[in-house]
Amino acid sequence: SITQPNPTPIQRYALPVYLILTPLISIAIPLLLPGSVEAAVLLMLLVPTGMAIVLTALAEGRAGLANLLGKLFQWRVSVMGYVLALGLPIVILLAAAVLGRLLGWVPTLQVRVPSLSQLGINFVLVLLIAVLEELGWRGYALPRLLARRSALLSALLVGLLWGGLHIPLGVIAGRPWLPSFLAPFGLSVVMTWLFVQTRGSLTMAMLFHFAVDYLPQFLFGETDLGLAIWLQAMATLGAALLLRLAYGPSLQRRLQAELTGYPISPA
Repeated sequence: SITQPNPTPIQRYALPVYLILTPLISIAIPLLLPGSVEAAVLLMLLVPTGMAIVLTALAEGRAGLANLLGKLFQWRVSVMGYVLALGLPIVILLAAAVLGRLLGWVPTLQVRVPSLSQLGINFVLVLLIAVLEELGWRGYALPRLLARRSALLSALLVGLLWGGLHIPLGVIAGRPWLPSFLAPFGLSVVMTWLFVQTRGSLTMAMLFHFAVDYLPQFLFGETDLGLAIWLQAMATLGAALLLRLAYGPSLQRRLQAELTGYPISPA
């Protein structure tokens, strides 16, 4: 029989190192650059992907790095995958807007279109954020967690760290810290569900991330920023709870599990 080589220490501990060092380095950045808000935010966004690239190169070499970067182009997904990636953000944000109207936090329900220049700037910024965060969290960490843990537990672990990093990001941007944490924490469950449904497509995760960050400018233009974030957090947590109740800890029905073959391999 063919014996498998023993994993090296970096191969064995790459994921724990990622989960520990990524938040620590990210939190240290604004402390080291207290007067440079833009630079601190950009560097914090670079950390998840930077750590993923470095650890993959060290543990898996060029082949592993090529596999990681290749996940950015997983476009060959069914039409339903695109419907979910673009439709779910719309449903979540509309639910948030309706909730805000019921609570009196949103003056009126109507679509507002920013200027073309603002739309263009936001498009580039949000797309950059989606790529930088997703390659690390959903491209690197989530598949490795799914190999040994349930989808729900994996989603909560990623959400805890990902949401935790949004606390200093939110504070830097003048946002309330608690909904800045709760919104991505809930989104982690929703995005893990989407990841499972699309057979591990990182591209669909990035598309979802882009949509959920880009569309609020059309619905919450005149709403107080803090209230808008609270509404998005409540709607996101509600969606996460509904998915948990409907699909269970695996975030997939038994027949789906047999068809998709999850949990997926770390590769």
